[in-house]
Amino acid sequence: MTMNLILATDAYKLTHHLQYPQNINKLYSYGEARVGGKYPTISWFGLSMILHDYFQSQITTEMIDEAEKVAEETFGTKAYFNRSVWEKVRDLGYFPVRIKALPEGMEVPTGTALFTIESTEDWFATSLNALEVVLMHVWYPTTIATNSLYIKKRLLPLVEKTGSVDSLPLMVNDFGLRGATSLESGERGGAAHLLHFRGSDNLAASNYFAKVYGQEGRALSIWATEHSVATAYGSGQGEFDYLNAQLDRTPDDAPVSIVIDSYDTFNFVKHVVGSPEMVKRIQEREGRVVLRPDSGDPITMDLAVLDILADIFGTEVNDKGYKVLRHNVGLIQGDGMKADTIIKLYEALIDRGWSTDNLVVGSGGGLLQEGFTRDTERFAIKAAYAHTSDGADLAIKKQPKTDPTKASKAGLLKVIVDENGQLQTVPQQTAGKDLLETVYENGQITAAPIADIFERAERHLKDNRQLGRVNG
Repeated sequence: MTMNLILATDAYKLTHHLQYPQNINKLYSYGEARVGGKYPTISWFGLSMILHDYFQSQITTEMIDEAEKVAEETFGTKAYFNRSVWEKVRDLGYFPVRIKALPEGMEVPTGTALFTIESTEDWFATSLNALEVVLMHVWYPTTIATNSLYIKKRLLPLVEKTGSVDSLPLMVNDFGLRGATSLESGERGGAAHLLHFRGSDNLAASNYFAKVYGQEGRALSIWATEHSVATAYGSGQGEFDYLNAQLDRTPDDAPVSIVIDSYDTFNFVKHVVGSPEMVKRIQEREGRVVLRPDSGDPITMDLAVLDILADIFGTEVNDKGYKVLRHNVGLIQGDGMKADTIIKLYEALIDRGWSTDNLVVGSGGGLLQEGFTRDTERFAIKAAYAHTSDGADLAIKKQPKTDPTKASKAGLLKVIVDENGQLQTVPQQTAGKDLLETVYENGQITAAPIADIFERAERHLKDNRQLGRVNG
């Protein structure tokens, strides 16, 4: 379905062209994650998704007719609808705007201008902010990427202390497509997670990532069962048949994930996995076998299952002094996982002497859905500058006395790196290279190389390691 972008906005914005001073011939706005959100920095990501999905579309006569009809139904009059402006946009074949943005993948302090948008035709100035709602939806992939970034930051010292850092990209897997509010949300949120991790069962996100960023094969997954498979074999002997079938039908070097709580988790581990014939089969496999307890308290269940598996397969102590199950056996926890519970689970394992290498997790609603809103990182787009036909420059600024945190920036802006190496949003006339780069201008999209985006997204790991060496 083609989105009618004239209607992809708040109704009241269709009236604003009649409300501005009539001599305005340029309008300029910026977007930021305001100070005071959940995290002090954000992982800037996803503007390319918005440009890809919406800013390649052309306005058609059918869209204009539909929008005029909807406007009349909404307001009770056609008088508010700026048909002539949208006909000019149709005739141009593109939106007459310029969008500049920070490079995607950067970790950016809140309160920093992330992007700017300005009109490039006099007649579009007072209609510019009709595009605000479409642009504002960058809050979602950026917020999801930020959440995944902070999970990764919190996991890093735990992994460095007890396990292999090489395993980090696959430690948190996206199970969230079915729980997202829409397939579009699942695509964008899942793609944002893939900025920092590679484990994902979200095929829609993997495909979308390739379409937008040109990177195929970013998401990785394995052979994994679910309860419909397990219960199709029945209990008792069926549980042996179920596990044997999975080992029979996969190459010996392939990792497999086995759900184990369809009936009795502990019975399955002790008497099915732990039976002599199954132990032998698993020991002879090169590929890893990971068991998925899917119900009960995660910490209680995972520690208990690890202890049983230790009795069956044995453990060895790695070079960091932590236990690892032998014979390439491990766990995947797929229930109840979100940022805080993921970290608590790994900390609980470490407290009992287990390496992080014994466990990976999958997260659904807690990764893409639960508790995330535009206000999580306080995203806002505000007008900052206007120019008039008689040559006046207008600095526009919001400064509410009742909430100073909502104060906006005024004038034409740039983002520089200051003498302390920190990002600062400053007036355009300030010395220093502007990090805001043109990503869209009059129908032309400038795409950033995905390798550069990944490199920027990985800088936090390098910075954390360097900081650890200094502090150590």
